[in-house]
Amino acid sequence: MKKLIQILLPFFIISSQVFAIVGFGAYGDFDLLKYPDGTSGDLETSGVKYGGFDNATGFGLLFYIDAIPIVDLEADIEFIGNVYKYTPYVSGEPLSTKGEMPWGRVSTYLTARKEILGLSIPLLAKAQLYGGLGYNRHSVLPVMTVELIQAAFPSATDLNAALTESTSSDDQMEALATYMLKNIDKISGFHLQTGVRGKLLMFNAFVNARYTIAKDVIPGKSGFPSFWFGLALGI
Repeated sequence: MKKLIQILLPFFIISSQVFAIVGFGAYGDFDLLKYPDGTSGDLETSGVKYGGFDNATGFGLLFYIDAIPIVDLEADIEFIGNVYKYTPYVSGEPLSTKGEMPWGRVSTYLTARKEILGLSIPLLAKAQLYGGLGYNRHSVLPVMTVELIQAAFPSATDLNAALTESTSSDDQMEALATYMLKNIDKISGFHLQTGVRGKLLMFNAFVNARYTIAKDVIPGKSGFPSFWFGLALGI
């Protein structure tokens, strides 16, 4: 054991003094947002009312490259979601059975990062404060509308029948969610990011704050902030 430690110790010391050339890891994400409630159609005749929610959570996977001069590159993919309730109105009256629908986004982020400040503890660890900007793309579940509900149930004789069918059973609510998944919105935008990265031996910890500028990922909003914490293994 002593001999093994003597062999590995120089490697760990060297690895702790520099950030890895490449690395990969995972993180947990928290979106600070307020998804608005709203209506579609005419609630006095045939329509749907959907509730909003506060914030959304999920997880992501990251890959980064530190070997490029001047800037570092980072690529992320993240899966974020929440749920909300909706109530169909038929002949001006709300149905007693309310539906529950997931909202979510699958997003990719490409970021160029630049170190602002670097710190080190000899033979143990390094840390850096950095800032960055980049490009992002999102696949987002669409906003609930009467047109979407009617299209999801083509066998319904009219809008009232489609609205009634949308909450008639768990299977029908699942069918509506499946239809929404097949008709996701594609949105792209830009983002600003800042964070702190700490390295201990071969492991890296990240704490990031990001502002995503992408119109209508959240309906009626031009962007939203998020925070995430992650761990990565450097190579």
